[in-house]
Amino acid sequence: MPQQRTLLHADAAWTVERVRRHAAPVQWSPAYQAASGRWVLPTDGVLEFQLDGQTILLDGLTALGLPQGQPYQMRPLQPAEQTSVVVSARPGALPWAAPQVRALSPRALWHLRAPWRSAEVLGAVLEPDAPPRPAPATVARARRFMALRVSAACGERWSLRDVADVAGCSAFHLSHLFRRHVGLSLHGYRQHLRMAAALQRLEAGEADLAALAHDLGYCSQSHLGAVFRREVGVTLAQARAALRAGI
Repeated sequence: MPQQRTLLHADAAWTVERVRRHAAPVQWSPAYQAASGRWVLPTDGVLEFQLDGQTILLDGLTALGLPQGQPYQMRPLQPAEQTSVVVSARPGALPWAAPQVRALSPRALWHLRAPWRSAEVLGAVLEPDAPPRPAPATVARARRFMALRVSAACGERWSLRDVADVAGCSAFHLSHLFRRHVGLSLHGYRQHLRMAAALQRLEAGEADLAALAHDLGYCSQSHLGAVFRREVGVTLAQARAALRAGI
């Protein structure tokens, strides 16, 4: 899968690179092997990783930890250019021998984006959460549907009932499954995905906050701003200024 790497940060503990993958067909890559212990962090687009017989969805909220030597394949779920960030650790710094997943909150995503140079922030946020566990097919279908819709950010209106229809069960049952297997309500998960998409758009230089709110499904800029401040901890304007300054 053709890609371009940009070094964002390097110190004695971490090397942080932005990996931009050129537009590619929606198909599995050749088999790769992690050359070092690393975390793959979401920025934009939606990826799937296949490892140890499991398929892991890397949406805007999920970080995937790969131990050194871990074989894997990946595929984009959208035929467009996609970007992720790879945080590689010094030898021996990541003691776990099995893959890890980490569900990131919008506040954690904000701390990971600004500033990259803080090894303490990286270490604190990227504590291992749990080995990946197979989720019910209903949850997997719902997560994929929501991740793709939010990533597209085209203003298309869709409801949680639409999510339940795609998942193949009632909204009540799906909400119960989400709380049990994901730790968030359906509404909360969608909200977190939208905050991740807002951060990505702001980092990419989005200037029209009203258009951003519309694209993410909010009724107004003020509605998005109130949710963003509550979930992320800073205002839209503060986040935009900090991300533009690269701090």
